Amino acid sequence: MLDQAQIDRLKRTDAGGFPVLSVYVNLQPGPVSLRNLPARIKDLLAQVEASSESLSRSERLSIREDVHALSRDIGRFGPDLGHGVAVFRSSGAGIDEQFALPGPVRDRAIVESTPYLRPLEAMIEHYQRYCVAVVGRRFGSIFRFSMDQLDTWEEMRDEEIRKANYGGFSGYEEQRVRARADEMAARHYRHVAGRLAELKRSDGGFDLLMVGGSDSHVAGLLEALSPDVADLSAGTFTIDPGTMTPSTVLEHARRVAAEWEVQEESRLVADLFDAAASGGTAVLGLDQACEAVNRRAVEVLYVQAGQITPGSVCADCERVTCETGTVCSACGGSLRGVPDVVDHLSESVRGAGGRVRHILNDGPLAEVEAGASLRYAVAMVDPT
Repeated sequence: MLDQAQIDRLKRTDAGGFPVLSVYVNLQPGPVSLRNLPARIKDLLAQVEASSESLSRSERLSIREDVHALSRDIGRFGPDLGHGVAVFRSSGAGIDEQFALPGPVRDRAIVESTPYLRPLEAMIEHYQRYCVAVVGRRFGSIFRFSMDQLDTWEEMRDEEIRKANYGGFSGYEEQRVRARADEMAARHYRHVAGRLAELKRSDGGFDLLMVGGSDSHVAGLLEALSPDVADLSAGTFTIDPGTMTPSTVLEHARRVAAEWEVQEESRLVADLFDAAASGGTAVLGLDQACEAVNRRAVEVLYVQAGQITPGSVCADCERVTCETGTVCSACGGSLRGVPDVVDHLSESVRGAGGRVRHILNDGPLAEVEAGASLRYAVAMVDPT
């Protein structure tokens, strides 16, 4: 299963100066997709060979061996690997890694001095750790999902007092039994809420919480949640605990998470645009984001997932830029072309203690590709 530790390990991989071929292939099921799969991979590899002509002889030989190896392995790519696959190869450096992906990706092949990891980072961010609590009158089921797969499933049961409908002496007995049932239900909700708090504070933890069941039981559990757990609530859904399965629970969790994600991304992007429009500590556009990143002023870099823009990195001052020339306009050093400038911006931001947020849904950010919230105001230089 893909996780952050694997991505971090790839980041630390030393290619020894040899190029690394990173290939992403969409494996979404369907007869058309599967039928076209070999042709799609061959097209990607043909583009790689054509673009590697400018490399040194040893680098070309390494890439050629990688392309031939992947060409021989085309038959083993299929939907059994997941919804997508990522392959990283460098025969010169001895790198050969493959990851099955929980979600679809856009077909692409990148040749760089390091593995191209931005799609994996966006996927890790998208597939957050979900905790789903399905609660009834006397039992609760708690599911934890990671990378769209079931991690753990546990059940909790408490004593139930049945609500007998009889009057007794002036109805007092009925009232006593009902009060006792309500008290036991409230204790059950607190029991489940306490377990959720334990899981939240454990090493595994979770990022989002969804609660399912009937309206009354959902409301009872939500009221019993501690503030730190309630802050992670993404939404609720109605489900029959007697007929649920982990797969149906996951379907509900996906829907709730997708709705929450759209709302959260819309809020973040709107706040970013408002801050930039008011002249606050925010910038919009790749050029201004590059300038802010180079000044180590970025707190959070927002990038539109799925878009790739080439750029350059200065070999002397390490400045990242959208320029595509050969000479750095800042220090006069030599520029090295890179296939995705945002990938290098992301690394610079993380290296300076900032964060990167991938925006998956289309919106205003797609028009400018990137933006950033800043630690402090930066005076931008008009390039004209």
